[in-house]
Amino acid sequence: MNTLDGLAAVCEAASLPFEDAWLPELRKLAALLAAGQARTNLVGDASEAGLLTHVREALTVAALTLDVRGGAPKQAVDVGAGAGLEALTLAIVWPDARVVAIEPRTLRASFIAETAAALGLQNLHVIAKSLHSADTGGRFQLASARAVWPFPEWPERARGLLAPGGVAAVHAFGPASTLGERLVAPGWQLRGARDVPGEKPYAVAILARG
Repeated sequence: MNTLDGLAAVCEAASLPFEDAWLPELRKLAALLAAGQARTNLVGDASEAGLLTHVREALTVAALTLDVRGGAPKQAVDVGAGAGLEALTLAIVWPDARVVAIEPRTLRASFIAETAAALGLQNLHVIAKSLHSADTGGRFQLASARAVWPFPEWPERARGLLAPGGVAAVHAFGPASTLGERLVAPGWQLRGARDVPGEKPYAVAILARG
């Protein structure tokens, strides 16, 4: 079901986190994305269905992180955040976490910051720089990057972002059952993988240093 009204059923079927209280914020996000897309090219598909693709993927990241860590991270970072749809979703889902979106492109970084302000997400912070230029340190319990670097380059970049016990989210084409064979990187262990619900064969994996 490619509407926000059907998100609860999708999440229940896929064992993803969901709360009714998130829907008003997600509906407002959909409206802000459509308005932003009219001004500049933010994403390939700014429709509600397109937004839901990102929301479901972000919720899959959240579910896996909860499975692996046993709770929400104190600090999470989305690198190369684009329009910030994953970071914004995680900030909605984890209101007590500090979520950082790193996005060097000025218009997209501005959209993330303006949207976070419009949604009242005081826990979302934007760094309008490249990862190389950003002063991030090793303080995050979760680092995620979608369609930015090929594997295994991303885990090596994530290494410097993570606090002890932190994990890296890897976005990949599914099925998740094959990721154990494909996502092999020295110094990392695959801790979990899930298919993202939807028509496209996306999957998310969580890697931990070890």
